[in-house]
Order: sequence, then C-alpha cells, then structure tokens
Amino acid sequence: MTNVHVLSLHTSAAPSADFPRRHTIRPSPLLWGATAAFVAVAAGSVFQCAAAYAGPFSACMAALTVTAVLVASARGGERRRPVAFEIGQHGVTTWDRAGNAQYRRIAGCAQWSDRLLALILVPAKGRPVPFLVAADALANASAFRELAVRARRCAQEHL
Repeated sequence: MTNVHVLSLHTSAAPSADFPRRHTIRPSPLLWGATAAFVAVAAGSVFQCAAAYAGPFSACMAALTVTAVLVASARGGERRRPVAFEIGQHGVTTWDRAGNAQYRRIAGCAQWSDRLLALILVPAKGRPVPFLVAADALANASAFRELAVRARRCAQEHL
C-alpha cells in the first residue's frame, strides 16, 4: 500500500462535513408497504371469519372497524417514532418530534440483509424499546452500515 492509499484511508474514516453525525429518519416506503399489507390481510381475515357467522354486512362493518383501528395505531406509532439519531460509542441518541433528545444503550440487534435493522434500546430509566430503521428511511447509505456495525458490536457485549 502506498502512502497515498494510506492517506486516503485515514481521511475517509474521519468525520467530515458531507457525513454528518446526526442523521434524519424519513418515513420508509418499505415499512409503510408492509404495514398496508398487514392491514389488508387482517381486514380480509376478519371479513372471512365474520361473514361465516353474521353475514356480509356485519362482516364489512367488522373489517372496516379493524382497518380503522390498525391505521390509527400505525399513525400513532409513526408519531412516536424518533425523527433523528446520532450514533454514539455504546448507544444511540434519538430525537423525537418535539426536539427532545434521549441517549439509549443498544442491548440487542437483528439485521435483515441491507434493508432493515431492528434494535433494542435501553434508556437509563425505564423499559427497553424497539427501534426499527429501514435503509430507505435514511438519506445516507453509509449511516445505515455504520449503525448496523455499531449495533452488532454493542449487542455482542451484552451476551
């Protein structure tokens, strides 16, 4: 390896202006599509079960009720989801919509290919909370990779 290659490796590893430490999270089309598919399957299942016992009109009402409840729940979950995060040494700092920051330690990690990362975050006080990060929700693909590597390392420390 020449000195030019070594220099380029050191400069690429250092944080720069084009690689911010705080990353924003956009709504993920992948997660919204999966949620919509789940709602459709659940509503269809309720309709099929209720139609056998109560008739098609009652089954439609039950399916619409289930659809409304699941959509409201999904919207509530989206509002509670953090809008930004910053990767720390042993955890992640997350920001909610009001701008409140909270540092949480990473206790568990599961990764599905290069598409979805599921983390278990433990705050200083309180219960562990799940944190789903889809790759298409981040503007920077390298942020997803960095978070995945950090999460695997932190999760292995807790085993």
